[in-house]
Amino acid sequence: MAAEGAGLLAMIETLRVDEEFRLTPLHLLRILDEAVGIPWTESRVLLEFFDPELRPLVPEDEVDRRAEALLSPYVTREG
Repeated sequence: MAAEGAGLLAMIETLRVDEEFRLTPLHLLRILDEAVGIPWTESRVLLEFFDPELRPLVPEDEVDRRAEALLSPYVTREG
């Protein structure tokens, strides 16, 4: 999804409705690490924008803007 340009909130909602996946902050960090290659040490800053249920605490455009800045080097990387 990230490679196709989906924002972080769209990815979270897709994971939220997946009945076979339990969405938690740690599971989100694991997915970002395994699927996109973002180390936990970098992606954990995104958790500042969410409550424990991964509902945004700041405006959604701010979440997606910060997430895009973090994700872009990983999803545009060749190889």
